[in-house]
Amino acid sequence: LTTRLDARTRPAFAGTQRVYAPDYNGLGLSALPASVCAWLGVDAPTHAAPPLETRLLEALAPAGSFDNVALLLVDGLGLDLLSEVIQRGAGGDPDWRAWGSFPERSLLAALTSLAPSTTATALTTLWTGALPAEHGVIGYEVFLKEYSLIANMLTLNPASFTSGYQTLLQAGLLPEQFLPVPTLGPHLAAQGVSAHTFIHHAIANSGLSSMLHRGSETRVIYTASDLFYNFNALLETPAAGKRYIYLYWGGIDELMHRYGPRDERVLRELAAFSYHLGRFLADRAAAPDGRTLFIIAADHGHIATPPNPDYTLRSHPELLDCLAMLPSGEARLPYVFLRPGREERFLQTVERTWPGRFTPLRTEAFLSAGLLGNRGEAREHPGLRSRLGDWVMLPEPGDYWYFGAKPNHLNGRHGGLSRTEMLVPLLLSVL
Repeated sequence: LTTRLDARTRPAFAGTQRVYAPDYNGLGLSALPASVCAWLGVDAPTHAAPPLETRLLEALAPAGSFDNVALLLVDGLGLDLLSEVIQRGAGGDPDWRAWGSFPERSLLAALTSLAPSTTATALTTLWTGALPAEHGVIGYEVFLKEYSLIANMLTLNPASFTSGYQTLLQAGLLPEQFLPVPTLGPHLAAQGVSAHTFIHHAIANSGLSSMLHRGSETRVIYTASDLFYNFNALLETPAAGKRYIYLYWGGIDELMHRYGPRDERVLRELAAFSYHLGRFLADRAAAPDGRTLFIIAADHGHIATPPNPDYTLRSHPELLDCLAMLPSGEARLPYVFLRPGREERFLQTVERTWPGRFTPLRTEAFLSAGLLGNRGEAREHPGLRSRLGDWVMLPEPGDYWYFGAKPNHLNGRHGGLSRTEMLVPLLLSVL
């Protein structure tokens, strides 16, 4: 499928780079919610994006064949990195042998992430089935006009806050009412399917978790060994009905942000995760039931973005003078809000400061291209256009804008439309 997804690239509008457009019709992450429902034999939410193409959906068994469907989301594990890991395992490297020990009924394919290729956007789609243009969580940091601020969508804090969770509740934000579409947990429960979530203790009560995991029984985990041991224990526990099990592991994502996507510490953390994955697969091989579908996927890949003072917007007062406020969205896909009458000056300043490195795209053109999903304006989130601003910037691979007040310490990022960020694995296995 990578050949077909490669064929989806196109010139970045007026620029020279090529972008990987998200697939919202059966070859992207947006297809997983409806597919989970199909595998469990229940109805998908009426607003959900289409499921996976039939050849993927029914590659291992007909729809409705499973009692347990488990999705392990490995944050940051892009297709290119996993392909490298699998090749190392095939070459005899013991750190990666787990990736060669999946059951015979397994399948590895490629999907696209969403736009932006970031966790908050991807997880909201995975827990609602809605496209980014519909649920409105269009980045790590989003301008919420109704609260007159840019919000961190993981924590539900003002973006400038450095700690705490859900301080926007003091402004009247209600997590259970923030999204315009229902979430998957209550939808499954109404059809007799119980939902279970395994998530790290540090984010179990985050703002995003409180929005998405309603109707799901949350199990707090601490390490990869904890994750797989307790997951296996749940599978061994008899259930009254069918189960959807969601597991989230963010270990390598955190390290890739801090040290860069190919740092040795990232690979060692992934090797430790792979060891515990191998132990889990061995446990399941000793007691296979054929009624459990195990899915491994990722929300995005990572790209190297070493700190560079030239990308810090606070170092460019002439550019800042054109802005009504600092950008939002992602460092790799910024949304720009301009002061009236400053458009020409803004565009000239960008091109003079970073020649050919950032392609500006009018918000209407960005929306018309369907990069956030386009199923008609009637489905759009009512605040979508105010959240996007006037222009969307498309950086070249490795380029970014840093608009925080804190020192920039990140060596890896995502959110953009490059191959490395946009292509993610889909590994299906019948246990």
